[in-house]
Amino acid sequence: MSFAFWTGRVRLARPTVALWLCLGLGMGLGMSQPAAAVGADAVGVNYPDSLRVEGVTLSLNGTGVAYRALVKLYTVGLYLPTKTSNPTEVLDMSTPRRLRFVMLQGMRVDEIGKAITRGIELNSSRPEFFKLIPSIRAMGEQFAGIRRLNAGDVFVIEHVPNRGTLFLVNGEPAGLPITEPLFYPAVLRTWIGPKPVTQDLKIALLDQQPVGVLDALE
Repeated sequence: MSFAFWTGRVRLARPTVALWLCLGLGMGLGMSQPAAAVGADAVGVNYPDSLRVEGVTLSLNGTGVAYRALVKLYTVGLYLPTKTSNPTEVLDMSTPRRLRFVMLQGMRVDEIGKAITRGIELNSSRPEFFKLIPSIRAMGEQFAGIRRLNAGDVFVIEHVPNRGTLFLVNGEPAGLPITEPLFYPAVLRTWIGPKPVTQDLKIALLDQQPVGVLDALE
């Protein structure tokens, strides 16, 4: 399957290969969703209603399925200390939060890196994006050590206050926490920001009701 690659508008001195993997953008996961938001249970993946992170109980806010064309790529669930359908509230929380992915297809992890980096770029001002480049580089270096996720693997992007953003594969950390406090909200905006990977996935994670076609025309 082909991807449209970004031409690289950001120039960095001595960039790492891992960073260019992340900045070789395009919506590698630029998924064409079906007409309605689909929860993970629709494809047989069950998410627990709650879990604990650093002693804090998080509740399942919503789940969705990511597609490329008609191929189901992964499911994702959003866990928060308090359920909400307001994306601004999710982004402003200072408590633990978790995105939990269950892979439905094998795929290179740098595809997720490309989608996250693209999501950060689309949902950030230029100064914000430049400020986050060191964190994007750190993410790319961690992803370079993972290389590939297989069907059934569980991939987690977690925020822990006073520690930072953690990436975990099947419960094992991919590296040290990324401490930049603005990084996790920027990552979340990939899926629930003003310009998400798909609107239907955003609706599913926020457990919102999609607007009907006739309602949208009124």
